[in-house]
Amino acid sequence: MTIDLFIPILRQILQIVGGILIARGYFDQGMADALIGLGVNLLVLGWWLFDRSKINRRNLINKYIVDRTDA
Repeated sequence: MTIDLFIPILRQILQIVGGILIARGYFDQGMADALIGLGVNLLVLGWWLFDRSKINRRNLINKYIVDRTDA
């Protein structure tokens, strides 16, 4: 799965939550938009960190395999 599938889903969920909070009077439209932007950016950052850790782990394993076969 790619992040391209999760961003629209998360954005819709955050718009629903923002709409509920606007209706209850906790947020205004600008604050709801900021919440949506923050949520999407946190998802992208978390996804990048997770993906980067997987890449680093694979590179470390591959380096170990190459070092053992070269000896």
